[in-house]
Amino acid sequence: MLRRLYLTLQFLFLFTTLNAQSYKLLWQNEEALRLAEETMDQMYHWNFVKTDSLLSVYEDLMPKHPSLPLLKAMRVYWDITPFDYQNEDQIDKMFTYLDDCVELCEDRLDEQEDDEESIFFMLLAKSIKARTYNYIGSTWKAVSEARSVYSLTRVGMTLTDSLPEFNFSSGIYNFYREFYPEKHPIYKPFLSFFPPGDKTKGIEQLTNAMKTGVFTSAESHRYLMWIYLHIEDQQSIDLAKDLMSKYQENQWFIYESLLVMSGFDALNDSNAVEKISVLQVSTDSFYILAGQMIEGMRFYEMHDYDEAKKMLLGVEEDLTHLTTRQNYIKPFLYAYLTTIFEIEGDQNNRKKYYKKASQADFGDQVMKRLSARR
Repeated sequence: MLRRLYLTLQFLFLFTTLNAQSYKLLWQNEEALRLAEETMDQMYHWNFVKTDSLLSVYEDLMPKHPSLPLLKAMRVYWDITPFDYQNEDQIDKMFTYLDDCVELCEDRLDEQEDDEESIFFMLLAKSIKARTYNYIGSTWKAVSEARSVYSLTRVGMTLTDSLPEFNFSSGIYNFYREFYPEKHPIYKPFLSFFPPGDKTKGIEQLTNAMKTGVFTSAESHRYLMWIYLHIEDQQSIDLAKDLMSKYQENQWFIYESLLVMSGFDALNDSNAVEKISVLQVSTDSFYILAGQMIEGMRFYEMHDYDEAKKMLLGVEEDLTHLTTRQNYIKPFLYAYLTTIFEIEGDQNNRKKYYKKASQADFGDQVMKRLSARR
């Protein structure tokens, strides 16, 4: 009788263990993890032929793992970066992969509710969906996804030791939970309902993710670059130069890095001048205009306001061809034109472009920075 009970318990234990491990774990598979890291790296280098080749191998290795559709969704996103949120076909394609990722995560969590990998990839997938819904104006869908993102982020903050990739989301929460109400006091009462963050810890976590992350290294680098700009720390310039050096083919990273360098009036640095030229000879109309705008900003730094104005107004003439992608140019374009017309004493045009800059995301912040540095 006791022997039968013992054998039954042994069988139940073995069944439970096998059931809990029925899904492949990425961080316990060195070959798959190395392949995922290389795939991410090639994607950020804009080597999409190599990326697709690696994804094919990865699919054979991890066919039912949620990381696979997440990687495919990112491949869609990076194919037309900056993403055009009026391109419904691309959005649908990206969402198909993201929904597949979420479904796989939910299936795994039904069997093992503390599956850290599923929590992590669901967090990434829902973050991308929330951002997309926000950009296309689907407010309630964005809010719904954002609620899930917040809940998953809070769970992830308890898992940074066992899965360090969570340092990325945890670092973002810790820094911006404190930084945002400091810059925008009107939101303090609302944000008081959320647990406090820690800016110093947030920067430490993002630094950790930048150095050790598989899926979060490059994005952590980008966030740190902008964070140091926010707090006016010149480490931002070093991070910008490092990002451009590491991902020389990634014109989006070049563009963002140059914008960060403009925050310190550093566009006449030799590294910046070289990369502006890269944008100006791009085959993508967005980056051609972006390069022309930043060249105009460089002339502004040299106090050649006539040449700066000429170049910036030229960018404005071609802006409508970019559909939603123009939103990545507008705040800087209009803020600089506002400041130039203010310097020239042209109040009519100053008011015109001040209104345009104020209506663009982050336009007020750029105008405030330009005013402070005059």
